[in-house]
Amino acid sequence: MSPGPRRIGVAGDWHGNARWATRAIKRISSRLGRGEPAIILHLGDFGIWPDGSGRAYLSRVDAALGDAGAELWFIDGNHEDHYMLSRLSPGPDGRRRVTSRIWHLPRGHRWRWQGRAWLALGGGVSLDKAERTPGRDWWPEEEITAEQASAVTAAGNADVMVTHDCPAGIAHRFPAPPAWWSHADLARNDAHRRRLQAVAKAVRPRWLMHGHLHYAYQRRIDMGWGAVHVTGFDCDGAEHSNWAILDTADMRWECFQGRFLTYLGKGVAHRTRIHVPHR
Repeated sequence: MSPGPRRIGVAGDWHGNARWATRAIKRISSRLGRGEPAIILHLGDFGIWPDGSGRAYLSRVDAALGDAGAELWFIDGNHEDHYMLSRLSPGPDGRRRVTSRIWHLPRGHRWRWQGRAWLALGGGVSLDKAERTPGRDWWPEEEITAEQASAVTAAGNADVMVTHDCPAGIAHRFPAPPAWWSHADLARNDAHRRRLQAVAKAVRPRWLMHGHLHYAYQRRIDMGWGAVHVTGFDCDGAEHSNWAILDTADMRWECFQGRFLTYLGKGVAHRTRIHVPHR
């Protein structure tokens, strides 16, 4: 059995932005080289959308991947057409084929790279649901369900956890929410983060990476079962913090620019910055 790729690209939210996505694919693939499978792991809000613009986006991304000799594996975010994803049948390895080079990783999908167990768990809450229309630009399947969480927990530990949302055990400070955000959606968001935290506590990963917050950072956090190396990615338009290269053998990040941060949580005060060379 192949140990999997030694180096991969990892990217945060693209929101169906074809111009941004195709440029990112070109830059990521140029750093991965041609000596091994070129895989980009996407952390959700990739851009699965029901109308013609969604189809055009997939066509352009698939063509860019073809030019780069790469594949893209993505977990679902909250801003995806979940009905479309639910109609895709899993292949022999559990992945769902979207195009010849684009694959969806269903919630709970597991695989091994370089001797480590990886776990995919997409899903998140749309805090702007009040301005969206069900079936057109919002789908209730955006959230991780209790049944999905139980199934992931029952499947046991994983070394690396790949999520769209951010678990509640990772504290953040943000400005006051817009007045038009619903209190019910804010409560849904808090409950979803707690559910994801409970899954993480059961799975006990040593590494966790996510998107969704549109905020790039790295922290080493004690989440109750030991140190967890957490990496969050910004979204399309963030010139130096939307994607990175990861060495999957030693779990070392390359070409990612976060920011200086200090986490003052339980038992940890860690400060880090990752340098990005000029492109």
